[in-house]
Parts: sequence; C-alpha cells; structure tokens
Amino acid sequence: LLSGNMNRVWLLAVLLEILLLQAALSNNTRCANRPDGVFINDFTACDAFYTCLRGEAFPGVCPIGFVFNEELQLCDHPWNVKCLICPESDSFEATFEPIDGECTYYSVCVQGIGELRECAQGLQFDPVEKTCDLAENVNCEIPLCPNNVNPNVPISVPNPSDCSRYYICFMGEASERECAPTLLFNPETRLCDLEENVECFTKLKMFKHNLLVCVVLAAFIITTGAQRNPCLGIPDGMFVNDFTSCEGYFLCMSETPTHAQCPPGFYFNEAQQLCDFPQNVFCHVCNQQNGVQLFPHPTNCDQFITCSNGIS
Repeated sequence: LLSGNMNRVWLLAVLLEILLLQAALSNNTRCANRPDGVFINDFTACDAFYTCLRGEAFPGVCPIGFVFNEELQLCDHPWNVKCLICPESDSFEATFEPIDGECTYYSVCVQGIGELRECAQGLQFDPVEKTCDLAENVNCEIPLCPNNVNPNVPISVPNPSDCSRYYICFMGEASERECAPTLLFNPETRLCDLEENVECFTKLKMFKHNLLVCVVLAAFIITTGAQRNPCLGIPDGMFVNDFTSCEGYFLCMSETPTHAQCPPGFYFNEAQQLCDFPQNVFCHVCNQQNGVQLFPHPTNCDQFITCSNGIS
C-alpha cells in the first residue's frame, strides 16, 4: 500500500512537471509568428541561439570558438558578429547595455531582447552611466587592432599619434612600423603615401587645435546684456529648452515660462517636443545667464555654440 501511494505521488509529481513545462513552452513567445526553422538570438550568451518550430523556441549552442550570427542564420567567427547580451527581465522598461569590444555600439534591451544601436558621431557609449557621451568622458579604449577582422590575416592600421607610423596587426598583436622619409601612412589605402595625398590630423594636433579654439573664444566672452525671456514670441503650448540643465524645459503660455523637468534618465528634445533618450539629444548647458559666450562644438570643428543670455 505504501509503495502504491509513493508511485501515485511520483506520478503526480511527473505530471505536474510536464504541465509546468508545457506552460513554460506555451508562454514562450520568442518564436511567435516566425517561420519554422528560423534561428534567433538567445541574448544570454554569444554562442547561444533558439530554433523556432511550431511557434516554440528550442535552445541550441554553437561549436566552441564560434558565436551565433542571426543575420546570416549561422554560427560564425567572433570578428563578424556584434554580440548583444541582455539581462533576463520581464519588464517593458528599456535598459542600455555595452557590447564587449565596442566603444560606439550598444544594445537596447527590452524584456531580455536586444537591438543594436550606435552612438552619434564623435560620441562613445559609457558602460557605467549607460549613455552616449563625449569620448573624453568615457573610459573605453579602442584597441589598435580592429576586432571586426580576421586576426589570422595581417592588416595595417594608422598610429593615432603619428601619421608617419602605422601598425601591422596579426593574431591580435600590433607591431609598429614607420614609413620612409617624406611619406605618411594613408588610412584609406593602408599604404605609405605622398604627404599631399594624406590628411593627417592626430590626437595631439586635435588637442592643440581645440585648446587654441578655447583660448581664442574665451577672449570673446561678453559679460553684458539682460536676461531674455525664453518664451518671448513662442506660441502657447510650446515647450522650449531650459539651457541650465539637459532635463529641464519650459511650457510657454502667454509668453510666460513654466518650468518642468523630464523623468530621470531622459533629456528634453525641443525638436521633437518631448523627453527623449540622451543619445538622441544634443545638450549644451549655458552656465552664464547674462551676456554672450562662445564654445567649440564637441564633434564638429566647423561649428561653434553661442550662449546668449543663458540661451544656446
């Protein structure tokens, strides 16, 4: 009798486990409305993927040394794939996650599913603050040898500090070389070339250029003038930038500004008239309410920013 009861308990446990498994599979919507035989990312590991059959997702793993490439629907070499890893979550709230070996690309994750995004030109993704920022504010070292090429094939890359020098990358190692006298390394042809054919703008030159711009512009700072009304001439119901913070803005009614603030983690986007992700907004804070200030543009040497009475 005891043995029979134990068998019944075991049978009930097995049935319960089967029911739970079926429920889990039925709740798995990753493969909903996808054709049979399609492979999709797992997003928990670079070598993991799912096979879709009858609307259900069945896990799989690539061979050792390979990662899954959803675009090509195969297991591929790591240098051909930007691997998106997302935390497991049922929340609809988006998170921004770094991509290993990348400084400008990142992943937007919602409910454990990632989508590739790229920072605007001149910006890098900050893995700590989880946002795109100026390169000098981000602790992300771009490797000399690119990670998106076959390491078994030699490739020449420029020296960022000296246009007459370059590196030969092979098997992940960089070996420095120097062009012959009067020649400079041409990043486009990846060969040493005549100086007139090469546009040389090293990090050192860029720093000196930006420093010179700052010194020159500082001489033009004007400290007179009255503070402007940000809603002057603005139609009722329009939102305008605060310019004292990236999150702040004003609602204009009868040319009277009413201050408001975006939720944490969002910046005000005046062009779109809404609170937006920081990577979609160019924000410059004017720290002087009176007079005119000129600032160099962080990513474009041909442009500059004017702060006039606290308005950019």
